[in-house]
Amino acid sequence: MVQAQEVVASPVAAAETEKAKPRKPRYISWDAVRVVGIFAVLAFHATLLAPLNLPGLDLPPEPLRMDFPFGASVLITVSGYFAAMTIGKHPSLRWWLRRLARLLPAFWVAVVVIFVTTQLLAPEGLPRHTYGDLLGNLALVHLLVPDVAYIDLAHWTVPVQVAGFTAIALFAASKRVRGTVASAVMWAVLLVPLAIRYLFMGPGDVVPMWLSIAMDGTGLNRAHLLIAGFAIYRWSKKRMSFTQLYLMLIAVLMAHSMHPPANDAVLPYAVAMVLICVAAYAPAWNGRVFTALERPIRWLAGISYGVYLMHYVMGTIVARHLADLGVPWWGWVPAWFAAAILLGWALTRLVEQPAFDLLNKWITPKRQPVPSTEPARPSV
Repeated sequence: MVQAQEVVASPVAAAETEKAKPRKPRYISWDAVRVVGIFAVLAFHATLLAPLNLPGLDLPPEPLRMDFPFGASVLITVSGYFAAMTIGKHPSLRWWLRRLARLLPAFWVAVVVIFVTTQLLAPEGLPRHTYGDLLGNLALVHLLVPDVAYIDLAHWTVPVQVAGFTAIALFAASKRVRGTVASAVMWAVLLVPLAIRYLFMGPGDVVPMWLSIAMDGTGLNRAHLLIAGFAIYRWSKKRMSFTQLYLMLIAVLMAHSMHPPANDAVLPYAVAMVLICVAAYAPAWNGRVFTALERPIRWLAGISYGVYLMHYVMGTIVARHLADLGVPWWGWVPAWFAAAILLGWALTRLVEQPAFDLLNKWITPKRQPVPSTEPARPSV
């Protein structure tokens, strides 16, 4: 969906150009956005969703409850931004395989660990799952098949991202999807599902099962989150005007308000999109706060995917056992956060990073030396 990069005349020149190109700094702005997203997810699930779904957990006082879910949407939008940034750096198939290598091994291990822990340690009231549920979640069909129960409610984002990355890779493989054609495709992905929702899936409408699966089971109802990230990236690279970005983000907010799950988190998501736009337009954030908190922000951002995968059910189990021992909310809520971060760190270090490094060696083979008629240069 992004414009093709310029082609260098010769392989030797390309290698020299790449070597001479300075490495771009890693801006703390994007790490800060990821931290905002993951903390929003943890706060919503710990202070509201889990106490409502599992009797025995007392609700924190109202001022301390976070009742507007937007963190997962922010994280998917950031994924869309970096998908747009990286899609032109590798052939489409290789890019797609790298995305799956980053997402799936950690997801599969998280699903198995959560399933086993639930069977062995889940308190009364937390549902135990069947082996059919386990296989359905591992196969990423827990959105498509109504009979497959979620092993973890937070895992709805994974099939959405896999489907989105697959569509992006297919479009990028076509050399015609560039420039205005790419913009037209993005508008279609936004407006067609929105029109279907308004015309055929409104309140009181009898919705055929196939249409419900096509819209909500495939993740199409959340495609606007990836489109938002794509649009912000293209605008930041001057491939889209500010007017078109503004109109597209308005359509994104409309889709966010109309597609299920229905929620009242449109405003905080809109604010978060402004923050993402700022990070895209001026990523070099300075200030004493960022200087003082740079290491913890970067560390937490680096394990954010692992924290996301492990936090909900595992945090709920820890919280409920503490609550059964008489620990009040101000004790088990911090324990929820601590368990999520510790388990997320372990998943990242022991599974996500090693698995990606191993698979990436197969996906991205080492470059072969380029034959040249020029005399060999001494190694440095």
